[in-house]
Amino acid sequence: MQTDQQRRVELWIRPIRDGLGEEHQTLVVRLERLADEGLVDDVCVRTWGREVDVESDTAPTKRDAVVRERLAECRLWARTEGVALPTLDERATVGSGRMGPEHDAVVLPPTLGIVFRDDEIEAVYPHERDDGTRTLADWVETAESFLGIDREHVEV
Repeated sequence: MQTDQQRRVELWIRPIRDGLGEEHQTLVVRLERLADEGLVDDVCVRTWGREVDVESDTAPTKRDAVVRERLAECRLWARTEGVALPTLDERATVGSGRMGPEHDAVVLPPTLGIVFRDDEIEAVYPHERDDGTRTLADWVETAESFLGIDREHVEV
């Protein structure tokens, strides 16, 4: 798993009302251990809301623009790799009443992980291949095994 290239991980989450959920905290700690061991150069935790408008011609907020760009990059990676990103398939109609005109939006998953090698996407999690679903936790577990890290002992 070691390379001369920079590897970074973006963890996109939909936080619960009072902050990170326990599953997110554990994943962040595990990712930070990979950074401490030198397998990952940077871990970035980013938050997003419940959905993002990806079809409207109106100018998006700066955050929505970043989310739109990431979703497009993830979909391109999935097409290139021949995998499915089922957590990015859910759509909703939002914005009626005080929220403005109705528009279609992508319902954002609670967790999405993107592993970059230099500036290129290496993998997006979760994704589905013919032989099953792979999650970011699966990738972290493989990396921990490679480094000989005890994954059973994680202090949050």
